[in-house]
Amino acid sequence: MSDYERVDQRSRTIMDGGETVNETEASAAQRWAEILRRQWHLLMLSLQFYTRVPVRLLYDFNEADLNQASRYISLTGWLVALAVACAYLLGLYFYGPWGGAVLAIAAGVLITGAFHEDGLADAADGFGGGHTPERILEIMKDSRVGTYGALALALSLSLKMVILAQLAPDAALLLLWISHACSRALAISLIASLDYVRADQLSKVKPVAKGIATRDIAIAVVIALAPLLLAGVKALALAVVGLWLLRRASISYLSRRLGGYTGDCLGAVQQLAEIVLFLLLGALWSSI
Repeated sequence: MSDYERVDQRSRTIMDGGETVNETEASAAQRWAEILRRQWHLLMLSLQFYTRVPVRLLYDFNEADLNQASRYISLTGWLVALAVACAYLLGLYFYGPWGGAVLAIAAGVLITGAFHEDGLADAADGFGGGHTPERILEIMKDSRVGTYGALALALSLSLKMVILAQLAPDAALLLLWISHACSRALAISLIASLDYVRADQLSKVKPVAKGIATRDIAIAVVIALAPLLLAGVKALALAVVGLWLLRRASISYLSRRLGGYTGDCLGAVQQLAEIVLFLLLGALWSSI
């Protein structure tokens, strides 16, 4: 048994509440160190897949781990938000609110490699120009950006910049944190409610399409909701209701038009979730 398999087997056994490892074989400290090493590996794997941040994995890549690594997609959002916040503060200091807003959005696009924006553009082109599931999938696979995709990107990016520029710095920073965390958790939660409709080598989400455990989705949701607890009762209620309605609408729409989801659909939903949070919380905080 390889070192990776040994650590993986031990950590899974302990975390699943199964039989404990014999005390004579390894101390409790050693067992927990192995668990922490595995969780760090999963976090790095999440960063590697969902961003352009260069990371070093502790173990060899394993496709099955990518499903479990999705538990940290919200924490990945936290880290992205941290980089975006630094760009916002830099722009705010030198160029004022508009400079901060532009640099914040630009930093988010750069650090993720426009991963989610690409999904939004492809999905907009697909659903805007396709009338059958087959045609929608065909359009989304096309790397060229059409009219619907270009309009969706322009409206999304400009809307977020305008709202950020109108907020006080503390509200803008909190909005960035909440939106990057919650939008990712919402998108990944769709995997538990929809079927994957395209299993080809070109798909961005093929490794995670095999299913994500309910426990992993729950962990992602808990991490995502944590920053909302700092936002107050009104903000928490608005965000939860808005995201829940978006999730229901997304499931209904994707089921009716496509019969399930693709990687582009998840990217589009993530961007839509950001827009919903910007509109709702931006309206709340800009009126204070």
